[in-house]
Amino acid sequence: MNEGEWIPTTCNMCFNNCSIKAHVVDGVVVELAGNPDSSIGRGHICGKGAAGIMQLYDPNRITKPMKRTNPRKGFDEDPGWEEISWDEAYELVDSNVKAAIERSGPHAVTGMSMVASQIGSLVRHTALGVIYGNAEGSCSDICGTGVHQLEYLLTGTGNARPDYANCNYVLQFGTNAGTATRHGYNMTVETFAERRANGLRHVVVDPHMGGSGEKADLWVPIRPGTDAALALAIAYVLVHEEGTIDIDFLKNRTNSPSLVNVETGRILFDEATGKSLYMDADGTPKTYDTCADPQLEGEFEVNGTPCKTGFTLYKEHIAKYTPEYQEQITTVPADTVRQIAKELGASACIGQTTTIDGVELPYRPAAVDAFSGITRHKHTWLTCQAVFTLNNLIGSTNAVGGFCGFDPICNGWTDDNPNMSWSLGIWEPEGLIDNNQLLLAFPNSYYTKVYESDYTPTTMGMMEIQPLSEDNHFEHVAQAHPDLYHTQAAEVAFCYACNPIKWWGNYDEQAEIFKNYTYVIGIDMYLNESSYFYDVILPECHYLERTEPLPHAANNHRVIGGMDNPWTVPVWQKVVEPRDGAPSSWELFGELASRAGKNAEFISTLNMMFRVKEEYSVPLDQKLDVEAFADSILKSNIDEEHDFAWLKEHAVYDHPRTVDEVYIWAGEKPGRVPMYFDFVLEAKAKVEAKAAELNIPWETDDYQPLPDWKPGCGYEVTDPDYDIIPTYHTDAINTDSWLMEDPYINEINEENPYGYTIEINAATAASKGLANGDKVRLVTTDGVAVEGVLATSEGVHAECIAVIGGHWGSKSAYMPIAKDKGVPIVHLIPGQTPDRMDHICSAFDQTIRVKIEKVA
Repeated sequence: MNEGEWIPTTCNMCFNNCSIKAHVVDGVVVELAGNPDSSIGRGHICGKGAAGIMQLYDPNRITKPMKRTNPRKGFDEDPGWEEISWDEAYELVDSNVKAAIERSGPHAVTGMSMVASQIGSLVRHTALGVIYGNAEGSCSDICGTGVHQLEYLLTGTGNARPDYANCNYVLQFGTNAGTATRHGYNMTVETFAERRANGLRHVVVDPHMGGSGEKADLWVPIRPGTDAALALAIAYVLVHEEGTIDIDFLKNRTNSPSLVNVETGRILFDEATGKSLYMDADGTPKTYDTCADPQLEGEFEVNGTPCKTGFTLYKEHIAKYTPEYQEQITTVPADTVRQIAKELGASACIGQTTTIDGVELPYRPAAVDAFSGITRHKHTWLTCQAVFTLNNLIGSTNAVGGFCGFDPICNGWTDDNPNMSWSLGIWEPEGLIDNNQLLLAFPNSYYTKVYESDYTPTTMGMMEIQPLSEDNHFEHVAQAHPDLYHTQAAEVAFCYACNPIKWWGNYDEQAEIFKNYTYVIGIDMYLNESSYFYDVILPECHYLERTEPLPHAANNHRVIGGMDNPWTVPVWQKVVEPRDGAPSSWELFGELASRAGKNAEFISTLNMMFRVKEEYSVPLDQKLDVEAFADSILKSNIDEEHDFAWLKEHAVYDHPRTVDEVYIWAGEKPGRVPMYFDFVLEAKAKVEAKAAELNIPWETDDYQPLPDWKPGCGYEVTDPDYDIIPTYHTDAINTDSWLMEDPYINEINEENPYGYTIEINAATAASKGLANGDKVRLVTTDGVAVEGVLATSEGVHAECIAVIGGHWGSKSAYMPIAKDKGVPIVHLIPGQTPDRMDHICSAFDQTIRVKIEKVA
């Protein structure tokens, strides 16, 4: 009997890309398992990963290019797909993109992609820019808008986490990190579970219990969109009632001592050096880097200007956020707030140190974490500021056991090759740390953007007038209303590995947008809802059928840090041949570049992105060879011994981290983090000036230096019949809508009583005369409705209902397993009006009140 072989590769059933092994017998994958040799997954495989085998052999997966023959577009229209040759498919893509750009310029084409393939999205963006000069692009609402920015500012990198291995107390807002989801989830669960077993206390704030809440010591149900009020009330107790704050940290590692003009709210800067001023203990104002003993609190006068320290203003500002005040807003009992605040402060071990690898470091084993649950609201920036600066108060930011960036510093993937390395710069005017971008880890500075960039928007994403944003979400509003911002609507959409009909609010609104494109190109494995609006679709092969270079890029996006997690470079290689010869996205975009005569430009750009040294570059005058390119990356960033042939055999390359890579202030390195956000006021002035110059509407009320809670969309009950807030969440078995077609995952969802149903608080259901199993309709005041079956529980806030996914309920007949499964509550949300947008960080408010009624 042929026992086959176990071939190492990388999973792509979610964006965490675990290292796995495929058991292949006679050219057929018969089993998938985790790779115990890799830190990325640690030998485990989740239900999604195990289900990848069913996706590989799904007969509904497309493997040949097709074009539409029916010019009418709509969910009820059969596109009349006709198989075509690859030559014709590439020609249709090339001719239609070129025609649009020749007709209307580089803004005539917009690219779309997201988390189904992080690196593929980078390559898509690169290819369209290099080949066609394309300038536009959009992404879904799924990203951690606001969270990434605050984590950049506080930890130097856009993803951060509790230092689980050393932490004793984790307070989570709106996240299932470490229990069901989040970047690096696959690397977190084991360590988090071990710490929980050894006494770590876990508190979860979320309208829905979810994976984190059900495992927590304390679940705190909260009214959606009110997290800032709770966070500020915790801060109130720490500062005003308990006095449990890390004074030394606030004085020496934040800008809290900054002298602020009480009339303008702006920090004072020394005219000679351009550096911010602190008040020294001797009563003399000095620049932050010469002040021996900064005064954290106080009221002073500098050259006739009345001043207060930034922390004094913060302390005064939060004075109204008593636990009793926030209870009216959040529904969280005041006693619970005081309990959490006291536990958090006591767990922080303020003043203690520990030694790691001979380096003495602050020990603050408590952390406040959050993710996308708090970003689905207006005023997200202020909420994230309120939540994450709690770590500053207790001194846990960048401390052992505290809240640390995934990968803020890298000294290289070998001891003698610093090619793949990065460090944290310092923004000299305030001594604040800068950051490095996610995925590719190139230097970035929000402060430089705020102070030095041109605020004139150049795309529909309006990114320039949002110097603190990471996501071009305004593209959705601008595409619908180009006259609003004087932008140019795109004519051609290029959709890669995504389902854009379902990624931004009401599906009918999105459908109208797609009907108005002159041509739509799709690259996917399935004919999803969006394909009903595509003119041509090119299949991408399955992840087990393809080779990709460097699946985790620079290791700083989905690979969590910590002394127990080495720098890890895993292999992604095909384990079986692609069905019908379907290409990978790398091969597909390489083909487009080659046909356009842009090999040199395409490969040179990729070389820059992946730090390929000139001597190892693949030929610039030939079509990209993906495996050879992977080889060039490894030789450039590791060494010649550890080339791609070596990696295919050994599966993973590891290099240990050093203490200064994990804890950014090891060895007393310089750098502070913001507590008083003066730079936001600088941005406000420039945003308002640019908006006035361009005569465009732009909200600037949230541009303020200190956090607040403000009511967002759907907070107020304007009609007592419309009193329920729909919410959605993700569990450990589900991610994006394309996984619903997988029969293994579908079977799990069908057996889960809350899988495809509408979860409602049992008492709320009873008060409305509803019961478990009732078929109900959720209706907005605009008459938009979705239907589903109720499942009662005690695990959801009394004012809410909850569903998994939120974007389910597939309309595609080409995905028969997924069709009509689940409840698509995102359809209830209007998505094309600017009043739902956070105008600092592009967050999209998805809170809406609905009426729930029984269907006869």
